[in-house]
Amino acid sequence: MKIESDSQSIIPNSPNLIFLVGMPAAGKTYWGDKLAKAYLLEFIDLDLFVAEQEKASIPALFAQYGENGFREREQKQLKKLISSINVPTVIASGGGTPCFNENLQLMKDAGTVIYLRADIPHLLENINSSEEIRPLLKGRGDIGLFLEDLLQKRKHYYEQAHHILQTKNISLITFDKIISSCINRH
Repeated sequence: MKIESDSQSIIPNSPNLIFLVGMPAAGKTYWGDKLAKAYLLEFIDLDLFVAEQEKASIPALFAQYGENGFREREQKQLKKLISSINVPTVIASGGGTPCFNENLQLMKDAGTVIYLRADIPHLLENINSSEEIRPLLKGRGDIGLFLEDLLQKRKHYYEQAHHILQTKNISLITFDKIISSCINRH
């Protein structure tokens, strides 16, 4: 597990924010919801927040604005979220969120970033068992090859997280020390 030093930058007077990052279908929303319930924290799925604020689904935003236009709106909503939260909160980011427009640095400055690292078979299993529409996967032939390529492009960003957890081996207990240190720091 990678842990950044205690000198990490925190926005003054900010709440304790915990950002979950990782590939599509890594379990960010699943674990975010579980963590929030277990530790009595608020939970926000960034994709749902963006969709609510923009009054359109993520697939519709991708279709209307393309990925770059979507990423601009996503960053605007991420900044809005960070500046408006006043209680400890777990935030599940979109898979690409930390890879665009300096979002990773925004998240690192605002709280603790946890990378949920999942291997391709695990991602495929989650995708195949989900009814969620994932715009970047729509119309792809070999999703496994696409995910491998996407992971290679994004891994550099994800691995800059404060903590890296293998999704195969995690449970609520795995998060205990991380979450406790986040919500108890002053």
